[in-house]
Amino acid sequence: MNSGQPEKKSYVQFDPLTGYPAGRNIYYECLRCGDVVPSLPTDSTACTCKDIAIDVDYGRVSVKDHGKMKVFSAAAS
Repeated sequence: MNSGQPEKKSYVQFDPLTGYPAGRNIYYECLRCGDVVPSLPTDSTACTCKDIAIDVDYGRVSVKDHGKMKVFSAAAS
């Protein structure tokens, strides 16, 4: 969710058919509502418009429109 945007973003190319990148510094950015969702949240979460949702219990990422999302790696500056 949109709490504390990282300083530097490095966008990552990926193919949703082969899976979503995940890691401590990997985030999913919703281009519809502007929210940023961490790829490894501690609790299930979703962006405000629900285009990106992560279910931690089942280890599942759900994206309704891949054209409206970007993945980036963040580095503090």
